[in-house]
Amino acid sequence: MAKSLALTIFLAVLIAGVGHIYLGYKKRGIIILITRIAIWLAIFWFIPFPLSWVIGLIIGGGFWIWQLIDAVRLYNKMKSDLDGRMNISEHGRS
Repeated sequence: MAKSLALTIFLAVLIAGVGHIYLGYKKRGIIILITRIAIWLAIFWFIPFPLSWVIGLIIGGGFWIWQLIDAVRLYNKMKSDLDGRMNISEHGRS
């Protein structure tokens, strides 16, 4: 089933890891989701306010951007693999 890049990005922006789950990378998506929650909890438990907000934005934001880029990368890989298989099947018919 073809997946939508726009929906992948929307889900990854909305909740970290959900874009991966949508693409079929369930284990990876759940690990990303749990890691995202753990990062925020650790920062706010162990780092005093207001420093926790600054560090949270840097570390949590960096992780969030990484997972968004990773979801788009995985989408492009899946699309490229699908296109490659379609080209092979088309050439095989000739």
